[in-house]
Amino acid sequence: MLDTFSKAAIRTVRPLDVAQYLRFSGWEETPRPASSDSQWRAWQRTIGDDEFEAIVPRATDRADYALRVAELIETIAVSEGREREQVFFDLLHVGSDVIRVRISDPDFEDGSLPIEEHAIVAQRTSDIVLAAACAAVSPKPVWRSRRPAEAVEQVRGIRIGQSEIGSYIVKVINRITPSLEPDSQETEEPFDRRVTTTLASALVALDNASERAAVYSEMDAFNRAVQSGVSANLCDAVSGLWGGDDSQRQLEFMFSWSPTRPVGATPIRRVGFGSDRARVIREAGRLLRERAPEEDFQVGGYVVKLDRAPDNESGSVVVACDIDGATRRISMVLSGNNYRAAIDAHRDTNLFRATGLLSKAGRTYSLELPHSITVESEQ
Repeated sequence: MLDTFSKAAIRTVRPLDVAQYLRFSGWEETPRPASSDSQWRAWQRTIGDDEFEAIVPRATDRADYALRVAELIETIAVSEGREREQVFFDLLHVGSDVIRVRISDPDFEDGSLPIEEHAIVAQRTSDIVLAAACAAVSPKPVWRSRRPAEAVEQVRGIRIGQSEIGSYIVKVINRITPSLEPDSQETEEPFDRRVTTTLASALVALDNASERAAVYSEMDAFNRAVQSGVSANLCDAVSGLWGGDDSQRQLEFMFSWSPTRPVGATPIRRVGFGSDRARVIREAGRLLRERAPEEDFQVGGYVVKLDRAPDNESGSVVVACDIDGATRRISMVLSGNNYRAAIDAHRDTNLFRATGLLSKAGRTYSLELPHSITVESEQ
């Protein structure tokens, strides 16, 4: 057995993780006599007519620790009818949610891919998890430059496991806070688990929305899916795994939930996307990004139009400024000193600045809730 894994690799398996795995897999701890060796835990399981016993060392500093854990892996593999490598991975990551991202492509059948493609897949996978983490904080149509600190910090702690044969499979490993009272009704899940559940529900919603949008030409399906975690960021990241629009790749997301924190009666296990979803999801991402209001947008330009009815305190102001390399006219409603500042800026051809919520309807831009009004002379 030690010829399968090195001693150093086996020593990375932690005794408490083994105990958790056995308990959640249906094994029962055997009561120990008071005089028994306290350095071991014995577990047993009956499957049909077969009885299995597993001996688990309680400390990693024993000289024979690697040998005993190797024997344990063999016992579990035989009892469950699985490969040793699968058991070894599960023992290492029993405290983690594992998301396998499978990209089925004839060019990837041997489990390898061009180095540039690998970099793209790694980045898009990271983007997918970050989009879910942001949505776990607050669902939004798009997350622009500023991401929630909690989401960024969580993604930094997520690990990527070795790829698996079977087209190309990326393993995302998200360490989960264990539940110490699994039978209690907890009011709120820890953020690490919420990231996984948000990702799963968002992918299901994305699949449903893409089908409805394609059949009925209905963008509203994506708008409704925002509350389930769909965003322009998620659309861009998922569609990026396809590469070009003509790609025939199939995408599959498979979820293995950590047994250390119960996930519910019917957890999401798999979400698949055919290549026919690529164009729809990519376009939905573009529209969600384009139409979503942009918070704290800074307008800087020249006042080109003023309009205020007699005796009204507030009036309409139009400012011409650069947005994404093109000159756009942005309207806003100002009153009092702010409107008078716009009059002065227009009269003296000075630079006018304001900050607010930028909205777009068709080709019309408006700045809602404008504040931080300033006028700058260019002299």
